[in-house]
Amino acid sequence: MTRTQAAPTPAAQGEPESLAAFFQQYKRRAYLFALQMVGDSDDALELTQEAFLRLHKRWHRRDPSQPATALLYAVLRNLAIDLLRKRAVRREAEAEPEQQGVARFEPETLAGRQELRAALWRAIERLPEAQREVLLLRDFHGLRYEEIARITGTTSTLVASRLRDARERLRRRLARYLE
Repeated sequence: MTRTQAAPTPAAQGEPESLAAFFQQYKRRAYLFALQMVGDSDDALELTQEAFLRLHKRWHRRDPSQPATALLYAVLRNLAIDLLRKRAVRREAEAEPEQQGVARFEPETLAGRQELRAALWRAIERLPEAQREVLLLRDFHGLRYEEIARITGTTSTLVASRLRDARERLRRRLARYLE
């Protein structure tokens, strides 16, 4: 791209310009990302609704040259982090020893592809938060390193490093399935 060429607009990149069209196109992906972050369908639905409400308030002020998906994922990420922190505080207050929403590994009851899928999600849930969100945004939602860096407030280099570390941890934890 030369200096005289303008950067492609989000609409030119396949993003709709109206919030209603954006909502229709991204509501499922937003919900799935929220679900992957918080692990509870009711919480994920609430986070998704809140994220779109916040986008609605900001839609007319957003920079149309920037992808709205980056803003959506940033809002969802921040809402998920807030919810996860509240959960952690609640757990500490209740002195609850068990983790909620994390399945126990029982190899004798799992089979085939379901066993691998369950093991994969358990391994993803165990990743440090920073690695988990980068992995989800890149590998499950297809965002570019630059977009992820913008969402997480880091650099593309740090995104690449976290992604590499996350994938390596998954490889080690799933080694018995990959042999």
